[in-house]
Amino acid sequence: MPDEPAPVELLRGGQASSLLIHCDHGGNAVPRVLDHLGVSPDVLDRHVGWDIGAASVVRHLARNTGATAVIARYSRLVIDLNRAVGDAEAIPEVSDGLAIPRNVGLTADDVTRRAEALFWPYHKTLDTEVAGIKTQGRIPVMLSIHSFTPALMRREVAQSRPWHCGVMFSRDTRLGDHLINALRAVPGMVVGINEPYSGITHGYCMKAHGLAQGLPHAQIEIRQDLICTEAGQAWWGGLLSRLIAPILEHTDLAEIRHY
Repeated sequence: MPDEPAPVELLRGGQASSLLIHCDHGGNAVPRVLDHLGVSPDVLDRHVGWDIGAASVVRHLARNTGATAVIARYSRLVIDLNRAVGDAEAIPEVSDGLAIPRNVGLTADDVTRRAEALFWPYHKTLDTEVAGIKTQGRIPVMLSIHSFTPALMRREVAQSRPWHCGVMFSRDTRLGDHLINALRAVPGMVVGINEPYSGITHGYCMKAHGLAQGLPHAQIEIRQDLICTEAGQAWWGGLLSRLIAPILEHTDLAEIRHY
């Protein structure tokens, strides 16, 4: 609907920055026609609906560094922007044990409409911003920000996740290696490498826009209890701002890799 939020929030940074930050699960809006997907509105406020705190961290980071940021506004339960269209979990019928009634029995046309309304505008925006940085003679550096739950239920048992944050990547480790080293230098910080998810098996956006173009890229996952408040979001935005600045000056990030 024309009076509903646009699918993408774009914060365009200064021309001096090569950093492009994206937040694939930044919002939990649902088009009115889908009637909250048939679930209670409070469900959308939980982790199943979005990555709690991640968008605010991105905004702080973008303001502090002058980087461009692309933030998704709609819930991943409508369509997950970090999975390929057609992936079995892109429009889940069940998420975290909860039935999502308006995702049941969708036709190919239903999926296409959701993709055209929300999925493709987000990915086209990322491609446009990548191209814009390139036209200014710089190599884009892509950083994805997500959040994860402090514990994961498996077979009705809560398994604690001890990391404060995790750095995800697959074959290209240029940015990931620097981020791991910088984060581990923070006193008391527990950093996971390809935890709590592996960048080899996850991270569609990183692969589609970073790896496919040979661009330095990585994904940071921050534990949600650390960024569920404004103070926590500002703290992490400030920390990442301080850590990313010297990393962007490394000459090894400028070499486009081919595989």
